[in-house]
Formats: sequence, C-alpha cells, structure tokens
Amino acid sequence: MRESERSVIHIFGASGSGMTTLARYICQNLAYTPLDSDDYFWLPTDPPFTEKREAAERVRLMRADILRAEKAVVSGSLAGWGDALIPCFTLCIRLVTETGVRIERLRRRERERFGARIEPGGI
Repeated sequence: MRESERSVIHIFGASGSGMTTLARYICQNLAYTPLDSDDYFWLPTDPPFTEKREAAERVRLMRADILRAEKAVVSGSLAGWGDALIPCFTLCIRLVTETGVRIERLRRRERERFGARIEPGGI
C-alpha cells in the first residue's frame, strides 16, 4: 500500500481525557487498527508501567505496526520520543477535558485495573 493511501489518526491529550475511549469507538465502528502508545513506551512487566523501552525501539515497533495497517488509530502521548512518526499521521485530534473529570476517571480506572494494590499499604 502506498503511504498516500494509508489513514492514521493520532489521538492525544492529558491522561484521563478520553483518548482510549475515542480510539476504541473509531476502531470498532470504522475498522481501524488500535495502537496504544503505552504498548510501545513500556516493556511488559508485572506490575506494568515500570520499565521504559528505548526510544528508537518504540519508534521502530510503532512504525512497523502502522505500515502493516491500512487504517490505524494511535492513542496516547508520543511527546519526547515520537516526532519521527508525525509524517505518518493523516489526522491528529487533541482532547481537552476538565481536570476534575480527568482525575476522577483516573482514580476509577486505576481501582479497576489494580484493585487493592493501589490503596495505602496495598499488596
């Protein structure tokens, strides 16, 4: 597929702004391939999000996945490491959500994701 025929949407904003929700909606309803920046930024660990992948490797992996997809949605921040991917994007969407709403969403998401592990003294 030629680069000009590819459709790649980048959705970005502050944590809890709704990036993943919007990306999921687009992928489910318009048959786009989902690509989450966290899957490239972080190495798979337990608990997650503790070891960073090298920046050049992040870019290499994401570019390969973008090139495999006819239509893709990249959700999340690429700040500080993903500038080389900017030419891949055909549309960028910045989400802005009130801070209080974002904080509540983040608290709820972390409770659902990690349960008692995030509570003071959690295991």
